[in-house]
Parts: sequence; structure tokens; C-alpha cells
Amino acid sequence: MVMVSVSCLAFNHEAFIQKTLEGFMMQRTNFEFEVLIHDDASSDRTVEIINEFVRQYPGIIKPVFQKENQWRKGIRGGAVHNFPRAKGKYIALCEGDDYWTDPTKLQRQVDFLEANPEYALVAENGLVINTVLNTEYQFNNMPECDISVEQLLGKRKFPTASVMFRREYLDEKFYELKAKPDVIVWSYLASKGKIKYFPNVSSVYSRGVHGIVLSSRNLEWAMMLEEWNEVLADIIPEGVDKSILKKRNFNEYLKVFYQSAKKKDARVSVAALKKCFKYQPLTTIKAVVKVMFIQKTSADIN
Repeated sequence: MVMVSVSCLAFNHEAFIQKTLEGFMMQRTNFEFEVLIHDDASSDRTVEIINEFVRQYPGIIKPVFQKENQWRKGIRGGAVHNFPRAKGKYIALCEGDDYWTDPTKLQRQVDFLEANPEYALVAENGLVINTVLNTEYQFNNMPECDISVEQLLGKRKFPTASVMFRREYLDEKFYELKAKPDVIVWSYLASKGKIKYFPNVSSVYSRGVHGIVLSSRNLEWAMMLEEWNEVLADIIPEGVDKSILKKRNFNEYLKVFYQSAKKKDARVSVAALKKCFKYQPLTTIKAVVKVMFIQKTSADIN
């Protein structure tokens, strides 16, 4: 019987997927686990590397290879491609450009969830490796604690590769949600049970231009986050300050405005400004004045 289903999304991760798969297969457990990989039509050697592991570990590595990129069609996430085919009592996450460094990760997290049925999800700290700046640092410096919904909606507290949760809580209502990125999955689970964080480092989060967030820091990405926040507004419990979501929207559109103004992209600047004004009019006006002052000063100097 499969105890854990590992969900892995891959796309052009040739430089990382070998370590990712090795991290899965080095796990020492007293239970069976499966590795569900969804490759989104990679054009590099990612598929070839995955197939090498399929040959070595038949019955454990279970890939799906797309012929056309599903992300571009708006069909996205492990909740779409992997969760529905999971057989495990628990689901563990690790993207194809991240990897596990602790061979006891799965066993430790299963032991915790088995002993603590009031918890829906457990997560741990991780090491961040910035492949652009060539730097390394821990994801955070928090002590062991329970994570609240409010904390989930703020700055990220733990890397995706550190997460394990109970599959039974992914009910019909969950699959009906319009979007299911990580923060929505975790927030939905928080409505079912508690979330535990441990400070031990068990994974590596690769941060660089290959990542979705950093390579898409633009108007399209901000609009996507706005859609996700609309879903969050419907699922977070009563009593949680939903103004956090409006602040998240404003901050994303403000980043787009500053970047597009610097590039003198009038179309994107205006679109971002309209969104900013919707959420925080006064702060938006101040931002415009700041940009105008910087541009005028730069012009005077030149």
C-alpha cells in the first residue's frame, strides 16, 4: 500500500532534475511511496533523464509526458496533473528544479502526521540557492511553530519542497476551485486542520530565471496573482483579515508599474496604475509623483 505520493512538476529542468530524482530515491522509509512526475512538454533533456529513472525504478516513478505545454493553456499545477492520480495517504511536494537533501524527510513527516491527526500539513526549512547571484542562505530563521492563515497570506514561510499534507482533505469542493497554486492549497488545508513548521533544513530551493515567478514578474503575473487572491478570499475562514489580499494585489501591480516606468513602457505602466489605484489610490498618486521626479531629475542630469 502506498503511504506517500510525491508530486513533481518539471519543465526544461535538465540542469536540476537528476538531483531531484536522486533526492526522492535516497529516502529511507518503512513504507511504500510513489513519485508522480508531470513533464510539461520539455524541449531539453528532462524527459530523457526522467526515463532513465523510470527504467531503474519501475513502479515507483510514474511520469506523464505532455506533447503540448499545458501551462500556456492555463492548465496548471500539481493539483491538476498529479493530485487526482495520487494513491498515497499523504502527498509530498517537490518541483523539478528543487531537491531533497535529507534521506529521512518522508519518514519523519509521516511519523509526525500519524501521531498528530489534528495537523493537516507539515513543512520544514530549506536552503535557498540563487543560481543568478551565486548565493546561498536559509529560507527563514523561524523557530518551530504553528503557521496561521494570516501568515500564509503574507511572506512565504517555507519552501514548497518541504511540504507534506493529508490527501483526504482534497475534497470535491477543493477540485472545484478556479485556481490551485501552492498558497491556495495550503490555505484550503488550513481550513481543515493545523499547519506545523519545523526549522530543520531538508531541501534546496533553486531560485533563478528558470523559475515561474522570477521569469514572469510582469503584468500577466500580477493579474494571475489577483485571480488567485479572489479564490483565497472565498476560502479563508471568517475572522481572517482579508485586507491582506488587497495589499498583495497592490504591491504586485506597484512592482509592475515601477519596472515598466523604468523601461518607459507606457501601455503596461498605465494598466498597472489603474489596478494600483483600485486598491490604494493615495499611495498610487505618491508613486506616480516619485517616478515623475526621478525621471525629471535624470533628464536634468543628462
